[in-house]
Amino acid sequence: MTSETPESFATELRCIDCGMAAPLGYRLQCSFCGGLLELAYDETALARRGPGVLAGTGLWRYAPVLPIADPAHRVTLGEGRTPLLECPALARHLGVRRLRVKFEGPNPTGTVKDRSSTTAVAAALQFGFTATSVVSSGNAGSSIAAYSARAGLRSLIFAYEKASAPKLLHMAATATDLVIYQGVYDDLITLWDRLVEDRLFFDCGASRNAYKHEGKKTIAYEIAEQMGWRVPDVVVAPVAVGETFIAAHRGFSEMERLGWIARRPLMVAAQATRANAVASAWRENRPLQPLRIGYTVAEGLAAGNPGRKGEWVLRILRETSGVAGDAEDEEILRAQALLARAEGIWAGPTGVAALAVLQRLLAEKAVDPDASICVIVSETGLKTEAPPPSRQGIAFDEESLRRLVRERLGIGG
Repeated sequence: MTSETPESFATELRCIDCGMAAPLGYRLQCSFCGGLLELAYDETALARRGPGVLAGTGLWRYAPVLPIADPAHRVTLGEGRTPLLECPALARHLGVRRLRVKFEGPNPTGTVKDRSSTTAVAAALQFGFTATSVVSSGNAGSSIAAYSARAGLRSLIFAYEKASAPKLLHMAATATDLVIYQGVYDDLITLWDRLVEDRLFFDCGASRNAYKHEGKKTIAYEIAEQMGWRVPDVVVAPVAVGETFIAAHRGFSEMERLGWIARRPLMVAAQATRANAVASAWRENRPLQPLRIGYTVAEGLAAGNPGRKGEWVLRILRETSGVAGDAEDEEILRAQALLARAEGIWAGPTGVAALAVLQRLLAEKAVDPDASICVIVSETGLKTEAPPPSRQGIAFDEESLRRLVRERLGIGG
């Protein structure tokens, strides 16, 4: 392998419940206890090699800590290396010492989902599948469809009937087969999960597949590397089923064990109030209870039953003294407008939910304003639907144009 095609140091799959190890292969749960699986790596070799083991650019720079062995399977559309933006104006508005935004909007399909789609589709190639499938409220469907097309695989995408028009247009353009489903994500995912067992397609869902999940771990590696192998005190991550939160936590924990960073950050789980099964269970110190939910403007967080992944999020929160919170749709939309006006970052409601939750937690004194804080803003605003500003035009002559400019800029005379 050349320096531009680093090897994978993945060694096995390991059950998060019983610890049973299994060889690398397409497995979705522990054969002994039925628990979820996570990937394990040769950490002795990685610690010895240090960050110098990383090579190349983009997401596949982190191939040593990803589970795709053959470089020929590492499908890419140029994902990763998204900006970590200092946000001083927003920090002043929120009353925090230092605030950064990890903005995932520049990814190829405009969402953090591209990080997991690339490893999901790469794994489909690695294990010889010819088709992929996912149940999606919007972003995952357009992302999996795009990466499947890039890899030459068929894609069967089940899309939420209330998904935004730009996402549906993107899915229709890139998917081999697009099926619009009625109801919410929770209504279909249980039925679809049963079909996964028949191996008619590669599982690109968020519920169980460790290979898909693993790609989002790179967001933690990027944050650390962009900060010179330091990390923020607090990282706020959105939670629907929990993939981004869990993967980021795994990445930071992995780097701490390798000695690449001195410590991992405090993790904050952010949900929409209309789909807050994890946050309410954490707040009330009780087991996870599925919710029957309706529509939320943060459509990517519209999962009322996050299942075993949600339980995993709760375990992480409780074992690491993490924090969870939620925000109402109206708070999310206000945060969207604030981020755009204060810092010029136009993100979708799903993307800014983490910021809205941070605002609420700061008001509740659940997060220290003197901490350095990083918020994961998970999607661009260019794929969301919102009422456009008025298209009523104005006819100008030179004098009326001069007068309007002076009025708008507050220039007298």
